[in-house]
Amino acid sequence: MGEGVIAILEFGLFVFLATAGISVVVSLVAHVYSMVLEHTADVSGLRQRLARYARIASGLSERVEARKSTAAGAATVLFSTQRQEAQLKKKVRELEASPHRFVRILGHELLPNRPFEFLVMNSSVSHQVKRGERHAFFDSSWARPVPVHVWATNMEEARAEFERAFPRTLGFKITHAQSLPTDVALTDPATMTLEAAP
Repeated sequence: MGEGVIAILEFGLFVFLATAGISVVVSLVAHVYSMVLEHTADVSGLRQRLARYARIASGLSERVEARKSTAAGAATVLFSTQRQEAQLKKKVRELEASPHRFVRILGHELLPNRPFEFLVMNSSVSHQVKRGERHAFFDSSWARPVPVHVWATNMEEARAEFERAFPRTLGFKITHAQSLPTDVALTDPATMTLEAAP
């Protein structure tokens, strides 16, 4: 009788311990599995973030290359413009130093218009040249009388057209005015003999 009770107790204890052990093992396995799942999820998220960062880096690289191309194009345009400006300034200096006259022409060279010549200077430019300075807007050739040919029907109309293009408010003033023969105006102005206008 006593041995039967002890056997039952031993069996019950064994079952209890076995059940507890199985529960511990199952819990441990579940914990390990959950950690594995979390680790896997973290790796997947990290991969997604890395892929996103790679796309961002690629986009930034493309923008940098585009900016480089734009900057290179702008530099080329700037260099070309500066070269053209230097060439134009050189041409103006050559014309200023040339023994031939540089003639500015206004109006339409069509009948019934006739050519009129005005010798013009700019007092503001003249003052600055005397001080050894350059005018901000006009070249130094205006410091002395230069010819301006105006095509108009009469002297009054020619003078009005001239003053519209070269206003007195900017310092331009006429030192001499005359009517020109048409054949002289269309050839070399340096061969013309100046005569006082009426």
